[in-house]
Amino acid sequence: MAQTMPAGPAMAARRPARLSRRQTLSYSPNAIAAFMAIFGLTFITPLGSKGALLFLIGGMALMAIRPGEVLAALRREWLIMLVALWCVMSFAWSDYTSLTLRYGIQLFLTAMIAVAIGYRLAPMTFVKIVFVTSALGGVASLLLGRARSDGMGYLGIHASKNALADASSVLIIASLAVLVDRRLSARWRVPALGAMLLGAMLLVMGQSSGALVSTLAVILVFGVIMLLQRLTPHMRLVAIVLTVVLGAAVVVVLSSISDQLARVFLDLTGKDITLTGRTDLWAVALRQIADQPLLGVGFQAFWVHGQPLAEQLWADFGITGRGGFNFHNTLISNAVEIGVLGTAVQTLVFVGAAWACLGWAIRRPSAASVFFALFMVRLFLLMWIEVVYFYQFSAGTVIIIAAICYAHRFRDDIRKPTPRKARRPIRIVFR
Repeated sequence: MAQTMPAGPAMAARRPARLSRRQTLSYSPNAIAAFMAIFGLTFITPLGSKGALLFLIGGMALMAIRPGEVLAALRREWLIMLVALWCVMSFAWSDYTSLTLRYGIQLFLTAMIAVAIGYRLAPMTFVKIVFVTSALGGVASLLLGRARSDGMGYLGIHASKNALADASSVLIIASLAVLVDRRLSARWRVPALGAMLLGAMLLVMGQSSGALVSTLAVILVFGVIMLLQRLTPHMRLVAIVLTVVLGAAVVVVLSSISDQLARVFLDLTGKDITLTGRTDLWAVALRQIADQPLLGVGFQAFWVHGQPLAEQLWADFGITGRGGFNFHNTLISNAVEIGVLGTAVQTLVFVGAAWACLGWAIRRPSAASVFFALFMVRLFLLMWIEVVYFYQFSAGTVIIIAAICYAHRFRDDIRKPTPRKARRPIRIVFR
C-alpha cells in the first residue's frame, strides 16, 4: 500500500509552479450577446432571416440580463426612440400600411437593441466586436464572394458593390483605430494591420467611387485629429479657425474652376454629368416632397412593387430586379418617406452625434473614440450621395446609435470626472 507522505518543502515548492500554469478565461455575458447580434447583422445578406433572428436573439438576451438598466437607457435616449416611433406611426398615412408597420417595428427593435448595446458595453469592447465581425466578413467576402454579372465591381457576400464598399470602409476604420491605440497589445494590433490591407483590397475591388473618395477623406480627417490631439485647447481653437478660413478660401478658388474639376472627376469615375442619374432622381423626389412635405408617404412606402412612380423609375433606369434602389441622398430620400419634420429630427440627432464624437476623439483619444469619429465623418460625407440612416436590421444603424449613446456617456464623464466602478467580468479558472 502506498504511504501517504505529509506535505513538505518539496510540495510547497511545486504549488506556485502549478498555480502559475493555470489558464484563465474571462468573458462577459454582455459581450457575448452583443457579438451574436452584430455578427448576425454583418452576415445578414448570406444568412437572410436567420441573420436577423440571430440579431434579435442576441439583442433580447442582452436586454434581459438587466432590464432595469436598459429601460433607464431608453428613457435617456428618448429622442432616438422618438425617431423610430415616428417611422412606426407613419403606417397611419401610408398607402402600404402593413409594410410600413412591419418595417417600422423592425427599426424600433433595432434601435432598442442598439441603445442597450451602447449602455451595457464599454466603447472599446464594442469596437473590438465590430473589428472582429468586420474582419470575418471581409475574409468571407474574399473567399466565398462573387463579382457582378456585368463585371463592374465585386460583391463579396453582399447584395451590391455599395454594400461591400460600406463594409470594407468600416473594416478599414476599425482596423486603423485599433492599430494606432498603443494601449492595445500586439495580438490586436498585428491582425489589425492585415485586416486594414484586406479592407483596402476589397474597397478597390468593389469599384465604388463614392466609398473610395469618402474613405480617403476620412484618412485625411484622421491626420487632423492626430494633430489636434497634440495641441493645447487654445491652440486647437486657433487651428480650427485657421482651417475654416483656409477651407473657405479653397472653396472660393475651386468654385472658379468647378466645370473643369467636374469633367476630371467624371472622367476618372466613369460617371456622366448627372452622376449616373442622381440629379434626375433628385428632381423626382423633390416633386414628391412638395406634394407631401410634412408627413411623407410612409416609412419605406415608396420603393414598393406596384407603386406607379417607383415602377416608372425602375423602368427608366433599367432596374429589372425592381429592388435595391433609392434616391441616393439621405435627406431627400428620408423626407420622401417620413416628411420634413421626421427628417429634421433625424438630421439633428445624427449631426449632433458626429460633432460630439469628434470632440471625444480630440479630447480623449483612444481606439474607440477615433473609430466613432471617423465612422460618423464618413457617413456625413456620404449622406449627400447615398442613404446612410436609418434602416432596420442594419449594422450601420446600430453603430450610429451606439455612437450617439457613447457621445452622451462621454459628456457625462466630462461633467462627472470620477468614473464609476465597472462591473467585473466572470472569471473561470482551469486547473
